[in-house]
Amino acid sequence: MPKYLVRLFVFTLLLVAVPVVATGTISYFIAKQDIEKKVNEGNEQILLQNKMRIEQVFKNVEMGAVQYINSPLAASLYDRALTADDFQSITALSKGLYNLHSIAGVSDTYLINLEHDWMISELGFTHTGNFPDRDRLSEYALQGKKLFWLATDANRADQPADERSDPYQIRLIVKLPMIASSSQPKAVLIVDLSYSELQQDLTQNTEWRNIYVLNREREPFLSSPGSPKIDEAVLTKLEADAETEAGYFEEQGQAVNVLRSDHHNWTYVSIVSIQEITKQSRKIAFVTVNACLIIFSVIAVFAYFGSRRMYEPIRRMFAIMQQFGGESDDAGKKDEFAYIEERLHILFSARKQLQQQLQGQRGQIKEFFLHKLFMGQMSESEFIYKSGVYGFTDKSASLAVLALQIDTLQDTRYTEKDKELLLFAIHNIIGELIPPRNLIGSLLLDQSQVSLITSDAGSPDELKALCHQLAGQVQRKVRELLQLQVSIGISRAFYRYAGTMNAYSEALEALKRRISLGYHVIVSYDDIESASASSIRPDASWSYLENSLIQALQTGDEASTFEHFDGYVESIMGQGVQFNDFQILMLELIARVYRLVQQQGGALDSLLGTNSAVQQFLKLNTAADIVSWFKTKLFPPTLSFLKEQIDSQYIGIARQMVQMIHDAYDQDITLEACSEKLKFHPVYLSRVFKKEVGVTFSEYLTEYRINMAKLWLKDGTMKINEIAERLSYTNATGFIRTFRKMTGMTPGQYREEHSKSS
Repeated sequence: MPKYLVRLFVFTLLLVAVPVVATGTISYFIAKQDIEKKVNEGNEQILLQNKMRIEQVFKNVEMGAVQYINSPLAASLYDRALTADDFQSITALSKGLYNLHSIAGVSDTYLINLEHDWMISELGFTHTGNFPDRDRLSEYALQGKKLFWLATDANRADQPADERSDPYQIRLIVKLPMIASSSQPKAVLIVDLSYSELQQDLTQNTEWRNIYVLNREREPFLSSPGSPKIDEAVLTKLEADAETEAGYFEEQGQAVNVLRSDHHNWTYVSIVSIQEITKQSRKIAFVTVNACLIIFSVIAVFAYFGSRRMYEPIRRMFAIMQQFGGESDDAGKKDEFAYIEERLHILFSARKQLQQQLQGQRGQIKEFFLHKLFMGQMSESEFIYKSGVYGFTDKSASLAVLALQIDTLQDTRYTEKDKELLLFAIHNIIGELIPPRNLIGSLLLDQSQVSLITSDAGSPDELKALCHQLAGQVQRKVRELLQLQVSIGISRAFYRYAGTMNAYSEALEALKRRISLGYHVIVSYDDIESASASSIRPDASWSYLENSLIQALQTGDEASTFEHFDGYVESIMGQGVQFNDFQILMLELIARVYRLVQQQGGALDSLLGTNSAVQQFLKLNTAADIVSWFKTKLFPPTLSFLKEQIDSQYIGIARQMVQMIHDAYDQDITLEACSEKLKFHPVYLSRVFKKEVGVTFSEYLTEYRINMAKLWLKDGTMKINEIAERLSYTNATGFIRTFRKMTGMTPGQYREEHSKSS
């Protein structure tokens, strides 16, 4: 997937996702805070309700106890020394205690006379010693208040576990008399409250919160059913904030609401697990997350297709840059804009370099348009427009063309390879020598340096004189700087750019007059005679010399070839032919050489190492160049090829003649018979055989026959007469004489000698 498309897609997602996520997160936290606030407020209300409910129970008990004590009966009897016989008094006091039992939450009541050691309770009239907590009576007496509440551990350590009741004992103590100067009471009214009933009051609306009531020592003596023990950290915090009437704090993952009772100095505490509070928040979070995911998914789909649509122009531009800029090794490593930036930078750099190159190649561009003008490939109006764009000199009244060619490189320090470099140097000399007002442009064209001259001269003669003057200056400067002879052709005057091609042809035609005028000349086309037909007047000696030249080539005779060629050229030049006619005659000679090489199975172009020998020939501009080309380029490879062919032919002929001797040595074989069979002259065959084998035909035949005779003599089965007859000798005497001449012994002696050795 394209990098920039990915970035665009991701950016679009982030652009939308961030607000969505932020909105969802903010909404969640606001809802969470609202829920926590509502829960805390609810906890405060519930805690306050429980406090008021418990406090109301305590107030009811206090009011009942005070009414009982302040009743005339209780006030008159509580300090008397009653006995079991005071039945009516005891009954009256018991009835008042029974009325206290009717108050909600009261479990037990005790009226204890400390002075006379009697106690009235639900057990009836008994001694004080029957009071379960008689050890604490002295503690109660020492309390400074006349009426107070105590919440203490109801289970003594020495009490059996099965006799233990509620964990805490909540008790109201009223010291009698309530109004007295002495702190030592005469009697005590004790009212015990039911722990379970009070606990039931705390269960209302508690749900997942725990409510505790702490005594003065900050010990939880009452809590809602199932409440765990309060963490020490929470108790420590409560101790630290003992003076605060109401408050809220969080500790150990718990939310704590606190209310204090000024009346009893008890503390009411509501503890809720924050995790329980946030359950509702988590539901909201779950809904919020799902809603955000749905919104995000929908937006992602729209973002993807929207990003692709926005990316499309970038993709097309990137593709174009890749198409015209080429693939890069690090392409895949960059995003599209970085690649496009790089390619644009390269393109602008290339454009700047191109402009600089064009500025530097302005001269070459001018030469290009001049070349098209000289070749007739540009119209008048087009060149006028180009001349204004590329800064050509404006055309004056009349125009002319100068064509310069190097006459020859013979007897100079230069070689043919230096010719192009020399023409370039001459081109620069002309550019500096001819005034810009007279030179529209110059260029190198087909081994020539060509210049387009303009002048304000009103007549052709004035323009001609100017051209001769400029040509003379150029000749002298080239001779001075390069030590070269050059000739210059001048066209006739013309007045439109469209005539440039004809003027160029006229200047070249004028240069062809060098064949009769010699080198280092300035020739005007007006000074030469144009002939419509060929001026060749064939001489009888030309045909003879040309045939002799071809025959010398055919035999591979190098000295004879060059001798006949020099005579042929001298004979032609003696007739005073024009350059065009000389070219035609030389072309005819080249055609004959073509045919000669082709007959021997070769190709002249391949021998010369060029595509066309004729095209190479036509580039030559002087007779001296043509003669030099024949002697250095054409004849040497041609002679070498023909010599190889002749040698190959000699070997083949000699081999055939040797084979004929081997096949027909016992017949009347002669050189004439071989000539007739091989279709060559006997003299030619004799010369070829002697050159290739080293002996004459008859000598080789005689030697072969004697060798065969030696074999037959060694065999010993044939008579000498039979051998002579077999070898086509007319008589045995001639055979014996020849054998003795070749071996130094007679056939008989040769047989005897080899018989002994065997």
